[in-house]
Amino acid sequence: MKSKKKNRNYYEEYLEVCRSVSAASGILDLKEALKKENSGKCRSLPFGTCLMDYSCNNYAYLSDHCDDIISYSKDEYIDGGPDYHARKFHPDDKIIFTSQVFRDIREFWSHIPAGEIPNYRFSFNHRYSRKDGTTSQLLQQSTYMEPDPGGIPVLNLLTFTDIGDFKTDTSLVLTVSRLIDGLGYVKVFSKSYPQSGNTLLSERELEVLRLCIDGLTSKMIAEKLFLSEQTVKNHKRNMMAKTSASNIAALISLSLMNNWIF
Repeated sequence: MKSKKKNRNYYEEYLEVCRSVSAASGILDLKEALKKENSGKCRSLPFGTCLMDYSCNNYAYLSDHCDDIISYSKDEYIDGGPDYHARKFHPDDKIIFTSQVFRDIREFWSHIPAGEIPNYRFSFNHRYSRKDGTTSQLLQQSTYMEPDPGGIPVLNLLTFTDIGDFKTDTSLVLTVSRLIDGLGYVKVFSKSYPQSGNTLLSERELEVLRLCIDGLTSKMIAEKLFLSEQTVKNHKRNMMAKTSASNIAALISLSLMNNWIF
């Protein structure tokens, strides 16, 4: 009988090597190293933070190094307000978030005493459009605060980080954790929201988009579909508005990347 092969533990080997050398703290001036790492725009931090004030629809606070994480600058977010970020949601994920994810968050609110809402953390991922036209994944972790008399919190203390290198599928996941003394945050709920395969675009819009991909002009599409040229242009304009695409080329790229066109 062959003996079972034992997996080699590279991490333990590494620790053994580390224990055999001089202590790093005796070599490095850790205070100076940390000061250097956190100087300027704190580019070493892989996450950002913000405080959203929904009562006046603005950011009460926002990290300086947003562009390092999500490719858009602090000024762009400040000028656009919380709605600016919503426009960067992937169109399909925006539908799922507004109709399902946030519905479940609200359901949790209805069962939590108003004073205890800040003890809960709501974490979820979604795809978002970067400034260079590519799509990545963002992890948001929210702590809602300052409930009004009706129990609806108006402040959202949020941390965000790009997880595109780790989250490669398209499902959204919501996790709710509760802060418990001595234990930290403990998960109390988790739910996955798979993609339905639907898009924001109507069948007619998809028909126009397919012909755009084939290289037809608005006039040629109008003749082929027996529409007016202005109607075709309206369809294009509506598709770009729905998907936050800046132009037809970006719309085509988005549709191909997400298999909207078959």
